[in-house]
Amino acid sequence: MTSAEDIERQVRGFRDGDRAAAEQLAWRACRLALQTAMAVLGSREEAADVAQDVAVDVLRSLERLREPQAFDAWVHRIAVRRTMQAARRRRAARVSELPLGQVGEADQPAAEDSTAGLESRRALATSLAELPPKQRLALALRYVHDLSEAQIAEVLGCRPGTAASLLSRGRAALRRHPELADLAPLATQGGDS
Repeated sequence: MTSAEDIERQVRGFRDGDRAAAEQLAWRACRLALQTAMAVLGSREEAADVAQDVAVDVLRSLERLREPQAFDAWVHRIAVRRTMQAARRRRAARVSELPLGQVGEADQPAAEDSTAGLESRRALATSLAELPPKQRLALALRYVHDLSEAQIAEVLGCRPGTAASLLSRGRAALRRHPELADLAPLATQGGDS
């Protein structure tokens, strides 16, 4: 895991023309953006495109980042903006994508033991796809990136109460979703953090 000091050192290196620092920062931005975009878009191709756009945006505008220790939060904001743009383009084009849970299943036969896991994953991907994009983003930032409500609010550019509401409504919608009903006992055993 990269520490705040490492990121700060990489940003200084980038500003001094260090190619290796630029590659490390681009890789980090790409990884963070890919996780966010995958959670919202469900399409590996679209998520990869978003991640590449984010990495390019980061490298182009890194000179303007005033606080290098805020690199991850800054990347999250760029990733959210780019992901929302991709979601709007998709909605405008009315393109239907294969749910995340079904990607690659045709290529690899599943063992009987993992059938329940695949079905759970498919049900979750389907349920997430039905949520509004901002709720999906809030859930992705919370459960994929482990951000706090305050950090989510900062990334989404909203008040902490709005972030909490997006999370609450998203979790409630997932709990009510009929395809996830079989998973409800697991959610109550594991908690709802």
